Amino acid sequence: MVGLVPIFGLVAATGAEAQEQVMNVLNDGDVSVSVTWEAFESGVVGRYQVRNGGAAEVYVFDRLYRTSVTGYRSVDAAFAWHWLEADGVFRVAKFVPQVPVGEKVESPEVAYARVLGPGAVLEGSVMLPGLLDQQLPYDGVPALAAVAQIKAIVFSVGYAEVDPAVVPNRIKAGDEMVLSLPFSWLISHQRIVSSEPQALAVAMQR
Repeated sequence: MVGLVPIFGLVAATGAEAQEQVMNVLNDGDVSVSVTWEAFESGVVGRYQVRNGGAAEVYVFDRLYRTSVTGYRSVDAAFAWHWLEADGVFRVAKFVPQVPVGEKVESPEVAYARVLGPGAVLEGSVMLPGLLDQQLPYDGVPALAAVAQIKAIVFSVGYAEVDPAVVPNRIKAGDEMVLSLPFSWLISHQRIVSSEPQALAVAMQR
């Protein structure tokens, strides 16, 4: 399990000590994630479970959206950022990315949240194309060129302890309600937890 680490230089992760000073409830290791991956000709499917073993209620930032040419945001529960890392490891992630240094944006990329209570489990899924591509926030250029076949796949998700002083906006997304929080709060309070890598041999688009 990996927690409190930056992903691809896009996350401004905060230390456990700083987080403890804010609300003094969420501890490192309280939140964990596991994933089962299956590869089909039509696509790669990951079914994940986020577990909260602590005493704090947390936000899980696992609802990303797609933006149309007209600027309309459509929440896609199965969408995740994804890219190739060293040694053939393929990273799939749902989180709030940091705005790239030197880039000006009208509206930062955020991830909508779902609430996960103490002792509870939150389930979700990810869908990737059958021939894996790479898609990063802010149309970022992948650090590594595609390989013929990946060796393993890992899933990361962002989360943060619920702060009663920060009131989220509720947004209807299909059959569920998701929560929108201020970007400045998200990016300064977010932590990252990752699954154990799973061996998986899947071809990439080249």
